[in-house]
Amino acid sequence: MLITIGCNELNNTRQNQLIARVDNNYLYVSDIDNLNLRFSSVSDSIIKTKNFINTWAKNLLLYNKSLLNITNENKKLLDKLLDQYKLDLYNSNYKSSIIKSKIDTLITKSQLNEYYEMNNSIFLLKESLYRYRLIEFPKNNIDRNEITKRFIRHSDLDKIFLDSLSFQFSNSFQNDNTWYTKKVLLKNLSFLTSKDLLNIKKSQIFEVEDTIQVYLLKIEDYLSKDEIAPMSSIENTIRNIVFNQRKLEFLKNFDQEIINDAIQNKKFEIYH
Repeated sequence: MLITIGCNELNNTRQNQLIARVDNNYLYVSDIDNLNLRFSSVSDSIIKTKNFINTWAKNLLLYNKSLLNITNENKKLLDKLLDQYKLDLYNSNYKSSIIKSKIDTLITKSQLNEYYEMNNSIFLLKESLYRYRLIEFPKNNIDRNEITKRFIRHSDLDKIFLDSLSFQFSNSFQNDNTWYTKKVLLKNLSFLTSKDLLNIKKSQIFEVEDTIQVYLLKIEDYLSKDEIAPMSSIENTIRNIVFNQRKLEFLKNFDQEIINDAIQNKKFEIYH
């Protein structure tokens, strides 16, 4: 217990240790500790601490000089701006906390679909999108013909069969519900070129082989530029739009309720 008390006293002494002064402003070790700065080495800690101290001193010195050299007119203007900034900062923080606790953040799938159906004409693609399936396996695989046949047919039983052989695949992607841009598609499929995509057709199948690998690719679907974007590719965008609409409506009513409540409780009066 004595050791613990001794350690605490040493720690408190360190925390209260004065390390810099500018006029009547003081900087303590605790002020540095509260910054939670991360150091990679002793020399790094010295450099970062010294930089902070110098910045702290510079700001205070400049502030003190500004008070001596500023005109009363400018000082009044800056004070008004500071008061307004303080109001805005506190109000914004309060509204954010109210929004988190009060606004209905649960947006259902049906609400998203409803907004999409009513506004899908504004969601035009700026570039083509593709959906695909892929299997990559060694060229000498003894099940190559069977894998190819089942990959093309892709019935429920075929999917189970392919899953059972997934340990043989160098790469496999059979989730065909995700849309990809041309850039991402070409990045993921190094054996494919931009030229291959020029006259591409829906449900087109590619079987490509190099010296060691076989690539089976099926383009399940694609959408050209200026077509309506699929719901799945813009769901998060629509969710944000619907949420922001709710937030704006909530804040509009909230501001008016603040005024009405203050009038009712005689905290706010307008004198004619």
